[in-house]
Parts: sequence; structure tokens; C-alpha cells
Amino acid sequence: MPYEIWIPRRVEKQIADIPREFISRVLDDLEGFADGLDYKRYDVRKVKDSPAGAPRYRMRSGNYRVVFFLHHNRLIIEVISVRRKSGGMEY
Repeated sequence: MPYEIWIPRRVEKQIADIPREFISRVLDDLEGFADGLDYKRYDVRKVKDSPAGAPRYRMRSGNYRVVFFLHHNRLIIEVISVRRKSGGMEY
């Protein structure tokens, strides 16, 4: 069963700042991951030092990083941030 993707208004503003040619790739990758939770294919990893009770995950999509929570009990992916990768990026 696919997960629902929840994108808060704050993150929608971050997405609006991304050039159009990259927006569709980022959103397609996120939707693909939500359909099957294929961690390896979409390069999804748990963020180091995230709390055990509510771990954060990050997904690479080209030069952009999507940071999110996975709520397995409610089948929801809650997106926290979508940003362009930069050196020494903090999650």
C-alpha cells in the first residue's frame, strides 16, 4: 500500500524556489519511493544523530536533498525540507 506524502506550506515555498526542470524529478522520486519504499533505488538513508523515536531520513534526487519523517503506523511521509545540496550540509 503506498504511503501518502504530506508537504507543509513552508516546504511548498522551498519547492517553489527550485528551477522547473528539477521540481518534477524531485517530486517523481518522492512519489516513487512512497509507492514501494525502495531505500536503495532512491538512495534513502537515516540521518545520523536523529532521535530513535522519530528518525529523520534523507533522499538524494540529483543535486537536491529531501529530508522527511516516515510515519509507518499512519502510512505517511512528512517532508521537512527540500534543498540543494551544499558542502557540509546539516540535516
